[in-house]
Amino acid sequence: MALRRLAWAGLAVLALAAGLAEARAPRGPADLVRAYPDVVDRIEGGRLYLKNGRWWPISDGRTGKTLQERAARPDIDDIFAEPYPTGPLKRAPTGEPGRVRHEPLFTALYGDCAKLQVKLKRVAWMPRRGGGHVMFAEAHGAAAALERVVADLEKLPPSMTRFLVPVGGTYNCHKIEGRNRRSMHAYAAAIDIAVRHSDYWVWAGGEKAPYRNRIPMEIVAVFEKHGFIWGGKWKHFDTMHFEYRPELLPPTRR
Repeated sequence: MALRRLAWAGLAVLALAAGLAEARAPRGPADLVRAYPDVVDRIEGGRLYLKNGRWWPISDGRTGKTLQERAARPDIDDIFAEPYPTGPLKRAPTGEPGRVRHEPLFTALYGDCAKLQVKLKRVAWMPRRGGGHVMFAEAHGAAAALERVVADLEKLPPSMTRFLVPVGGTYNCHKIEGRNRRSMHAYAAAIDIAVRHSDYWVWAGGEKAPYRNRIPMEIVAVFEKHGFIWGGKWKHFDTMHFEYRPELLPPTRR
């Protein structure tokens, strides 16, 4: 019996170690296959293939690109150029992890909002706190992930309600302010919360604005647990903003 308990304990330690290694492993293009298996098929010969046969090169061959260059003409590799840091903030952000998006890929994943192709699901938002409903992308488990976020947020103390209700918004077929690129809101895969308690670099004074955040880390942790990244971890901070980007985070345990 003692040997059996030792064996089980050893297996548990190995499983924990494997989980930690998986969580710490850098994310990369292969995570697109993991995160979006219904659309993304494989990586082969330096290309990312979709199940419909469409493909893009992983890299455009340009090296040493600035953030502005990555954002303006991103390749698949550029999505992962800056690892997204999970957990509490230890200092003001100096990068933009997750802000670079390959627009043709995300249009293929969710549909073109201009052509009314984005499929939406009605999600109850903080129902125990009178939060109402929001519309969120049904594809790739995005809406289901938001439902899990809501379930965990409801467990937080009443003092958190002011950061959660009313909700700021989700689906909006628009481009990023001052940019000729679509926001994740255009794919119904982003949600804004606590507009009255949030900080946005443009509102704060532009490029020279000092970093500021009022969103509790407990809320951020819940979103990250379920595959969402937070705009508060960007140099150009947007602390109300969360977007579903499971390719940038360790696989979630459901």
